Amino acid sequence: MYCMREYVLRLEYEVGVHPVMDVCIEHPEMVAKSLDISASPEGGWRIVRLSGPAEALDALEEVYLNPDICNDCTFPHPACDAEFEYQVLESDPTARVIYKYVSDLSYCHSVTFLALSHFGTGLVFDAEQRGAVYRYRILAPNDTDMRGFGDLLDEELPDGVSVDVERIGDPDQWRRQESSVTELPFEQRQALETAFQMGYYETPRQSVLDEISTELDLPLSTLRYRLRRAEAWALERLFATSGLMDDGEMQPSIVANR
Repeated sequence: MYCMREYVLRLEYEVGVHPVMDVCIEHPEMVAKSLDISASPEGGWRIVRLSGPAEALDALEEVYLNPDICNDCTFPHPACDAEFEYQVLESDPTARVIYKYVSDLSYCHSVTFLALSHFGTGLVFDAEQRGAVYRYRILAPNDTDMRGFGDLLDEELPDGVSVDVERIGDPDQWRRQESSVTELPFEQRQALETAFQMGYYETPRQSVLDEISTELDLPLSTLRYRLRRAEAWALERLFATSGLMDDGEMQPSIVANR
């Protein structure tokens, strides 16, 4: 029986290694989430959703869409000869959806290219950049030596970037990747994530709304509004993926921010 396992690779960066990661480190509240990845040793494409403050996205877009910079390389590798084409599919002040096409590729020091070259086809990828961390989730056969691959990857990495096999286990929540928190307007995501990080949703609660509004420097009424919208979105997505809601009944509550 063909059995797939989930492998999570975590690359952590210091400033000065990769221009894209430098922007992510400077703006840790920004997230670049791959919605879909199609990769082969000869090229491929991916769709990425960027979410964050307007000034952070402007800074990231400047380097992200630069055809002279390979966003996929773990660091600017002199042997990378990938050619890129980009299209901004959706754009608003705090979000972008970008299509990237890679062609005429013979070498790229990216996790996708190296993994496919090392293990062959049949792998499935998911990726997210946030702060100093570039995290890849990979579905691969259960006999895949991902730790050995991580060691090989680490051998060529320059100072200032490290790689670790963060998890090996059964596939987890791959269907839920269809719904990413980056779909929320940045202000709503920020409110929801801050509340979660401060223990607002724990039992018993570790924080109250007054403390969260102080942390975010927001009026209490604005925080309540953003949390309500974000919570409504999360519940709708939860029930939609559970099969309790028909597609026609689902109307995500993503509206203009206040």
